[in-house]
Amino acid sequence: MKKFSSKKEIEFLSGEISSWLELNLITPEQSEKILSLYEIKNRNLRMIFFIAGGILLGLGAVSFIAAHWHELPKIFRVCVITAAWLMSMTAYSFFGMSKTRAGRAFYLLASVIFGAGIFLITRMYNIKLSWLTITGWWIIQVLISGLTARDEWQIYLLQVLSFIYLNGIDAIDFFALEFGNLPKVSILEFFAAWEAFALTAALWISWRVVNKDRVIFNANMFLTLLLLASRMSLCFGGTMTLIILVLAGAVLSLISSLHDAQIFGLLMLGLFGLLLTWPEYWRGEIFAVEVLGFPGKSFWPVATAIFTALMMLFNIYRGLVAPGIIFCTLLAARYFFDHFFGYMPKAWGFTLIGVAMLILGMFFERVKKIFIKSK
Repeated sequence: MKKFSSKKEIEFLSGEISSWLELNLITPEQSEKILSLYEIKNRNLRMIFFIAGGILLGLGAVSFIAAHWHELPKIFRVCVITAAWLMSMTAYSFFGMSKTRAGRAFYLLASVIFGAGIFLITRMYNIKLSWLTITGWWIIQVLISGLTARDEWQIYLLQVLSFIYLNGIDAIDFFALEFGNLPKVSILEFFAAWEAFALTAALWISWRVVNKDRVIFNANMFLTLLLLASRMSLCFGGTMTLIILVLAGAVLSLISSLHDAQIFGLLMLGLFGLLLTWPEYWRGEIFAVEVLGFPGKSFWPVATAIFTALMMLFNIYRGLVAPGIIFCTLLAARYFFDHFFGYMPKAWGFTLIGVAMLILGMFFERVKKIFIKSK
């Protein structure tokens, strides 16, 4: 049975097979047999017309219903919402479910209709549910849909809904680590938002189930870091929270057996370490004490910058080149623009930045080649 693939995928496979032939991993007969299993997927013009026509008819129906929505009986509105959901699920099944983009698009549409339907029905019948509660039920539906179908598009929608929900319940706060002092509360307050931690755990489970998608992983890291920083700042204050997260990130970055944990640790170390290079974040009397003859608020930011840079260089040497380069560059740019850029002509400033970037590029390229050879 032939498998249909895109032209680019067939070309990639042909290139790989050529490499296997050169390495004598397969015979010419086997290469021909492998290629005969695949066929370029042709775009069916009639199918495109059918899809476009169906979408336009659907939009026309939706526009007509929206214009007369409040004139329709409530039970008819419910039937319209239910019918739209059933039609989307039927189209999802017809177009091959999650195996095709059309199927995934209709499955995503069904999830959107489900959430919108809950909002509309509760408002029509004056059911006393807050928008947060409704969003919570919607999240559960999307999570189940994404896990059962192993569909990345469903999990993308889940990420958006989760971000809205976590903001709605005040579990995350962009300004939790602001310069001003924050009141400290009991350590029990850290676990008060139990639903936020349950949702975060569900997001990581969905990432594990849905092919370990990189976009989902990055979104999960972003939400998790925001949640940890926000909750910890309530209990320990901004400064101690940043210190704890930097040290935790440094430890995680050293766990070579878990690549994803390393990346997560480097993000923590780089992001929060960069914040601690500003003296304004070193609050409290303990950090105002002189260290080696330097004022505390001058010593600790520089020490943090050196520690972060050394950890990044060490991880670049170990093979984690991209995150190391990014945060080393950000550190260099932070000090350059803060201390030197304002005291020299802009032409010299940009020239020095360019030279520094070239030197860094050559250095990191050299390190990468050494790492590849050692492997």
